[in-house]
Amino acid sequence: MRVCIFGAGAIGGMLGFLLNKQGIDVTLIARRDHYKAIKKNGLTFISSEFNIEETQKFKIFDSLETLGKFDLVINGLKAHSANQTAELVSNLIHEETIILPTLNGVPWWFFYKFQGTLANYQLNSVDPGQKQWKYIKPQKVLGCVVYPAATITKPGVIKHIEGKRFILGEPDGSKSERANIISNLLVNSGLKAPVSKDIRSDIWLKLIGNSSFNPLSVITQNTLKEMCENEDIKNIIEEMMSEVIFIGEKLNIKIRLTVEKRIEGAKNVGDHKTSTLQDYENKKPLELNALINSLIELGKLTNIQTPTLNTVYRIAKFFSERQGC
Repeated sequence: MRVCIFGAGAIGGMLGFLLNKQGIDVTLIARRDHYKAIKKNGLTFISSEFNIEETQKFKIFDSLETLGKFDLVINGLKAHSANQTAELVSNLIHEETIILPTLNGVPWWFFYKFQGTLANYQLNSVDPGQKQWKYIKPQKVLGCVVYPAATITKPGVIKHIEGKRFILGEPDGSKSERANIISNLLVNSGLKAPVSKDIRSDIWLKLIGNSSFNPLSVITQNTLKEMCENEDIKNIIEEMMSEVIFIGEKLNIKIRLTVEKRIEGAKNVGDHKTSTLQDYENKKPLELNALINSLIELGKLTNIQTPTLNTVYRIAKFFSERQGC
């Protein structure tokens, strides 16, 4: 199997490293200093959970001109970048290629094979111009919910913070052969990769937390634990989560955890900065459209009021623009 990691950042690079270690044919796509460092010195992966600190050499490129087609493309880009590069990614795809996106928020393919009035609805907030729907095509996508946390400590070096679970799932809920193949591939690399019969429910469960904690972390400049321990911020989190749950219920998505349990789980993670706060501090573009503006769009479609989501989105967007993200 030929595997391309399109966007070998913290999560993409982690996956590439672990697959490469198992002898899989992996090609990395990266940019700027990260690309230069890996090209020169290899990719270093540090993890206490995997008990490893090791450097591996890779086939790595910063353009796609001569790469050919791949059997699996792991798209490690965030939603805004994935939209902008959809046509480029299409050059890596053959008829049977599997696309595994590792993005946060409501994914662009969410309503493909959806059972309901919004079947095949294309989210403008996530995929403006429907570029991914057009160039990549939703039938190639295997859904994925990412739970590991990792960070690039410096160009060419990825530190794994915690977590091994990548939940996989077909948009139609089937237990397909390709889902089992990718699950086995990840499990053989030391990861947990269960195949879900209801990937949208899994996406929503993570989204309930991400859509509140991530934008609020930018505004408060606080860790998960700090936000959960402040009563005023906790009240805002509860209001945001409730709005997300109401939208999910209107879409007939199963909600498996209460707001209280979700907040308790985040508090137990401790003094961890969200990926969005890390991006903010590094002046990188934020995932606000996928994490929260998508929910505002869905709130309008489902006639659910989202006053708290609206307010937090606008303030976080202001912070992002002022920071130059």
